[in-house]
Amino acid sequence: MTDCDNPQEEVLTATVISFPSSHYAFHAEKVCQEANLPVLLIPLPREFGADCGVALLISPKLQEQAEALLSQAGVTLAGTYQISRQRSRAKLWQRVLHLSDA
Repeated sequence: MTDCDNPQEEVLTATVISFPSSHYAFHAEKVCQEANLPVLLIPLPREFGADCGVALLISPKLQEQAEALLSQAGVTLAGTYQISRQRSRAKLWQRVLHLSDA
């Protein structure tokens, strides 16, 4: 999904991980935080489905590491997606996920 009105502005991309229930989403957040992976719990964007309605936002650089960690912890995933936003509309992403460093 892309939300890019100004083609000259830098676009940031993040990975959205969805889960079959909110229980898995909250557990995934805890597992990632305990492993010092920067994550952000967000409402699941409608474009990616209804599922449980809660998703985890993570830097694309950390997607494989997060998926392996969650698998090892027994957390079931429903899907992974890429989402893009213009830098000016992604200030929280930048601060929490350190996407500027990507």
